[in-house]
Amino acid sequence: MNTLIHMIEEEYELKIVRYEVMRDSGKSLVVVLHTPKAKYLGKSLFTTAERQDFILDAEEYLRKKGIAIPNVKRTKDRRRYIFWNRSPFLIQEWASGPMLALNSPARLRRTGSTLGKIHAASLGFSSPLSDDFNASSTWEEEYEKDLASMKLWKDQHAACTDSKHAMIVWHLPFFLIAGKIAADSLHHSSYFQKWKQLPCSEHFLCHGDFNNGNLLSTKQKITVIDWEDVRYDFPSKDISRVLSLLMRKDGDWDRHGFRQLMKGYLRENPLTRRQRHLLYVDLAFPHITERFLRQKQYLDMTENEIRQFLKREIKKSAYMLEKMRALE
Repeated sequence: MNTLIHMIEEEYELKIVRYEVMRDSGKSLVVVLHTPKAKYLGKSLFTTAERQDFILDAEEYLRKKGIAIPNVKRTKDRRRYIFWNRSPFLIQEWASGPMLALNSPARLRRTGSTLGKIHAASLGFSSPLSDDFNASSTWEEEYEKDLASMKLWKDQHAACTDSKHAMIVWHLPFFLIAGKIAADSLHHSSYFQKWKQLPCSEHFLCHGDFNNGNLLSTKQKITVIDWEDVRYDFPSKDISRVLSLLMRKDGDWDRHGFRQLMKGYLRENPLTRRQRHLLYVDLAFPHITERFLRQKQYLDMTENEIRQFLKREIKKSAYMLEKMRALE
């Protein structure tokens, strides 16, 4: 670490008086850097220069469109990052403020509004690397793979006497049926087929990890941090992340909370009827349940926690299927 600090001081012409390692894992290195005049955040995602350039290009584009994102500090020769252990390492201005709580209709609307602003502002963005980070072409394959994964899990555990596994097996037919309905609707959606073929500049940028922990709020603005998973995708991907956190906090599906979130969102990014249909298709599909099984999240949960999780996911999917059918 001392070698890295010395390199930072040399390349950025900074005097580091103190530092703290926030995270040092196989996925990233995050360090808080203190100088006599300011505090900075240094980080490496252990990724390629191409991926880092795409992230920084996306941030810069959104920043120019009015989205509050911490600025990247340039090196003394104006580079956006240096290399540490053969991976890009960059320094950002320190962002402060409490995370935006999801505990009132007004805050849910503000969360939705912030997300809507990001998606609306992202249209028009393109970079030389755009095609490498566009997820639209993988949707049908993902749906098919997830359905097969859930069916395989059900078949493998059908005769299991363990109470946790038996409970999940009993609930899985709903998710398989809901997933098949959503997948068929996706396949027959003329808008989806057209959307896949759009140039990248007409696709939305999704944050990829949009949660209230990455929203630092003050009365004046919300600063959005941690853009490591940014890519081209559809708004449902970021909205799904917020819904999962909201349901985990409340312990149940909250259609009123969802409506408040969407009220704020659609005020800033008014989706067309066909776009809303695709949104509900993707939110109805049991992506979260498939991940729950694949990552074996149930192993660290009580039976009651598993039951609550499955019931709220069923309620959410049923609601989204209703909304989807109303727009067909």
